Amino acid sequence: MRLRVLATAVAASALLIAGCSSDSGGSGGDSESITIATTNFSETTLLANMYQQILESKGVSASIKELTTREVIIPALESGEIQATPEYLGSFTEFINRQVNGPDAPQLATGDAAATYEAAKPLAEQQGIALLTPSPAQDQNAFAVTSEFAKANNLKTLSDLAAYSQTNPVNLGGPPECPQRPFCQPGLEETYGMKIASFTPLDAGGPLTVQALTQGKINVGLVFSSSGSITSNDLVVLTDDKQLQTAENVTPALNSAAASDTVVAALDAVSAALTTEELQQMNQQIEVDRANPRKVAEEFLTSKGLVD
Repeated sequence: MRLRVLATAVAASALLIAGCSSDSGGSGGDSESITIATTNFSETTLLANMYQQILESKGVSASIKELTTREVIIPALESGEIQATPEYLGSFTEFINRQVNGPDAPQLATGDAAATYEAAKPLAEQQGIALLTPSPAQDQNAFAVTSEFAKANNLKTLSDLAAYSQTNPVNLGGPPECPQRPFCQPGLEETYGMKIASFTPLDAGGPLTVQALTQGKINVGLVFSSSGSITSNDLVVLTDDKQLQTAENVTPALNSAAASDTVVAALDAVSAALTTEELQQMNQQIEVDRANPRKVAEEFLTSKGLVD
């Protein structure tokens, strides 16, 4: 559904894995001993460190275990092999939807975060998973332009860009599969009526797309909304005002047996404090400035008064 999932290995290649906490320590079924699963994607490593540190500040034994993909992590969460993981609402919803209702189940995830959450929560419960309150922070497919291009043409939304394109068809860049994916080029054309003069195959929200944007080789490129490259390259993410993309709010998922009041309250506090813009800034520190994810997590939690 989302290209970000396919790009995890690429996005993670620049991550200094040494910043990740040890995976030794508590696991098993004890509700106050939590193993948090993460992938080697820098953002999930950051989030897992936040979860670990706030839980430890509440007296809960917490460790981090690096796994690979959602296809591995969710069964481990259901079985109780791990007890928690940072998830993304729309992608998780469709994974659980297919798990419960079959591979051809109608899509439940939409651009409406509240409706998507209400659809996902009971399905997760059937699988022994407690889906906590989604954060305002999102990491979803998004379309960006340079700040200069946005200012020159008064662009704030994808509808603005579509209106601009009627007399100035745009040059789009993104992953090679974009022309076939409904949330990429076809979605821009059908949902927004955007006129696209050309498509340049690049990567999924990675350095090739960013470079093509900053060098003026394309007008608009597919990125990930919380990417550190947005801030560091002065890009502007255009608002998806017709909700082409599904809501991808950061959402903690717990094995139901681990969902004690203490654990739920702690992780909900982290979610409530996060914004997409702050996630961008922290991702920039890790991906661009090579900061330690554990240290970045600690500084964020301290700045929000969540840990001492």
